[in-house]
Amino acid sequence: YARSIRIPLWLVCELAIIGSDIQESIGTAIALYLLFGVQIWAGILVAALLSYVILGIQRFGARKVEALFIAMIAIMCACFGVEVFMSSPDVREITKGLLIPRIPASATVQAVGIVGAVIMPHNLFLHSALVGTRRIKRAADVRHASIREANFYTTLESGVALLFSFAINATIMIVFADIYSRGNSAKSVHMAEQHLPGLVEAADLLRGAFGDLGPLLWAIGLLSSGQSSTATGTMAGQYLMEGMMRLRASPWLRLFISRSTSLVPTMLVGVLFTSRLDQFDEWLNVLQSLALPFALIPTLKLAQSSHVMSEFAVGPRWRAFGWLAAAVIIALNVYLLLPLIVDLASYGVAAACMALALLGMYLLFVYILVASKVE
Repeated sequence: YARSIRIPLWLVCELAIIGSDIQESIGTAIALYLLFGVQIWAGILVAALLSYVILGIQRFGARKVEALFIAMIAIMCACFGVEVFMSSPDVREITKGLLIPRIPASATVQAVGIVGAVIMPHNLFLHSALVGTRRIKRAADVRHASIREANFYTTLESGVALLFSFAINATIMIVFADIYSRGNSAKSVHMAEQHLPGLVEAADLLRGAFGDLGPLLWAIGLLSSGQSSTATGTMAGQYLMEGMMRLRASPWLRLFISRSTSLVPTMLVGVLFTSRLDQFDEWLNVLQSLALPFALIPTLKLAQSSHVMSEFAVGPRWRAFGWLAAAVIIALNVYLLLPLIVDLASYGVAAACMALALLGMYLLFVYILVASKVE
């Protein structure tokens, strides 16, 4: 893209990464509180320090970092998988929910937010950039086949990562849905629709359902989740800075800038608005979903460009699937924003006009990304 487009695009993606950093810090702080009784503000500082420890592993090579990711994902799957096994949910109802999903009107924010939680926008750039970490044979007679092989395995890795991300989120929803619906209590289900449990409340629910093992598994899984996301966010930010702004900075400097920027609002929330941490986290998930088109559209434009990708450009079928997915995500975001605009209209004409102007700017930028050519 031209520089006039790249700069605001980079800022939007950086904002999404900072939002993700805040989520990871809060999640890690709550996990430390559940495990060791550490105060939230102190846990946020510990989370920032742990980020540097994990980044230090990158000095030993990208594969070592990938191995660490696999280990932490395995821990999450084990912890949340054991809780699903302990809850013994109705498999028929799970299958029915997967095939015919039902979303209560009160859960619109969570439904849209989970899209951003599963497919974080900056991870699209990260998975694309990781192709460059593979060893490509440059000899003319094998170069084409070597690149195809690298693309295949990177695509496979990305698919498996998204599958595990979906599975982890699904296990969490299954466990708590089972807890709330035990005994077919309509009152419990109604309470769940009106007030979803936060991360700390979730631990109390698990203790009531499974004893002390429930919150322990929850806290360990939460800690692994926060730290794995921290490392991916830092690496994605590095690739974004180099690719969009032609700026090179060491991962340590990149992490310092990102953590310093996100630390202040995170500490303010952790100290002044401890009771609002979960609502804050929900809206950060929504931010990820709103930012997702700004990562997906450039990725699609580059992937289908024969000028950029030459013979490796995606074919018509995958191109159609990608644009359909982008259209669905944008439609979901607009569907989420419209009720908020209606609510803001109750505060007066000026508030409604401002909300409509922001929605117009959002859609205009989406259109510019779609219509503009990539170089």
